[in-house]
Amino acid sequence: MATYQNLNELFQESERILQKLETDKSYCFDLYKTMKQHIDVCLGNKQYEALFDLLPYFEEPDSYPQFHNSSETRRIRILLHILKLELKFEKTPFFSTANDFNSLMEQYLLTVFAMRRLELALSEEAMAEAAAYLTTISPSIYAAMFLSQQEYFENYGNLYWNLYTCMKSFWSIVDKIQWLTWLFDKEPIQAAILELASLHMEVRNYSKAYQYLTTIPSPSKDIVALISSLKELL
Repeated sequence: MATYQNLNELFQESERILQKLETDKSYCFDLYKTMKQHIDVCLGNKQYEALFDLLPYFEEPDSYPQFHNSSETRRIRILLHILKLELKFEKTPFFSTANDFNSLMEQYLLTVFAMRRLELALSEEAMAEAAAYLTTISPSIYAAMFLSQQEYFENYGNLYWNLYTCMKSFWSIVDKIQWLTWLFDKEPIQAAILELASLHMEVRNYSKAYQYLTTIPSPSKDIVALISSLKELL
């Protein structure tokens, strides 16, 4: 820790630090403005991979600590990680309908708001409005997964199952199995287990279907009969 001979030295050092903070703040504002312009251009031209030019600002926290205390820059980082997965697995990017930075942030917030409604399940009307919005943008399972992890949802059973029921007609069978597997790992609710077993039977993976069905506590007679039938196929 620095020591000072008198109050004047302390005041001078304090003034120097304040001036540096002001300079850093101005630099960050200018840099953030440039980042937003870069996003506008990339989205306007559908040049999604060029958005990864922004990753160093988020992957190197010691260089740009100011970008880790802003809600908007946090959302940009989340969206970039979603995009990496979507491009890797050849999915339509979550924000493919966004044409600029403002519409991107609006879509992010509306999606989280819709997911929050599915999590809380307060009324049929609220659920229907949330489902209607989500089906218009059709988020991939990677967008849904990342947002559910990063936006501090608590009732995973409600969220994952309700998301599944409104998106299952848009997701592939592989995606549906992956999504329900995530749900099973978090909260193995019976409806999801039955659906997961059904999907595995659809792709003739009978051993997996059997494995999931046997995790159901106090199964009904119909489920017991199905388990017995599957056992004979193994």
